[in-house]
Amino acid sequence: MNFKPAPILKNETQRLIAVERTAAMYKEADSLYEIYCHLAREISNCPVSWAGLIDEENQYCIASDGMPAEVDKKISRQETFCQYAINNQVPLIVSNMSKDFRFKFHPAVKNNFVKFYAAFPIITKDGYVLGTLCVSDNRVRVLSKYKIKLLKDLAQKIAYQLEIQENFRNKNAETIIEVLEKISNRIENISINNVKIILKYFSNQIINENEKLFLINNNLCSSKNKELKITPFGNELKNELSLNIGILKRMKNLINDGTALDDLFNELKV
Repeated sequence: MNFKPAPILKNETQRLIAVERTAAMYKEADSLYEIYCHLAREISNCPVSWAGLIDEENQYCIASDGMPAEVDKKISRQETFCQYAINNQVPLIVSNMSKDFRFKFHPAVKNNFVKFYAAFPIITKDGYVLGTLCVSDNRVRVLSKYKIKLLKDLAQKIAYQLEIQENFRNKNAETIIEVLEKISNRIENISINNVKIILKYFSNQIINENEKLFLINNNLCSSKNKELKITPFGNELKNELSLNIGILKRMKNLINDGTALDDLFNELKV
């Protein structure tokens, strides 16, 4: 017999929206979450731990500890153990997978790569299971109630961290939208790339000669003895954008991480 996929959840549509909102699936493994996998290994004494989110087609590993290098970070949902774990808000713990009807025909179980598997749902405050924090071993194991509690707590901390990052991205997006609108009202037909130049200048980032020329041509700054000086119009625009210290700091972080800023602009253009 072959390994059979898990049934689809009744609230799958809403759950997939919650997963998509995290935007965590499409990034490289995040060191922010690696500590949770390391702690899961330490608590369980298992050799392997990972945290993954599951969308309609795939499971995306956002962090791991002890995972073999050859294991892909993206695995087809229908090939995963964790598809069964997202069907419930309680942990799925299988001491001996070779005796469990759901898993005994899975290739990893048949080839004795995995015997023990425990998955702890990553649950949003709205009750949607985004994915799981898991531990596994190639021998039979039993977890104590105390260890189960600790691992459940870790999974919930991952859910909380994902929510914080989502809120931070939303706040950045709101700020960018407001900035775009205000700059567009002042400078007609401005491109997103030129908006980024203005933000770089206002947040005291290094700009090249072409960027300086754009700023000068649009009366945002003047050049004297090769030094840029903000013009009254530039000051007026900066004040209108209400770029306080907190906003400038967020802008600076985004600009320093060019990929993050480009990703955010691309999302806003969709």
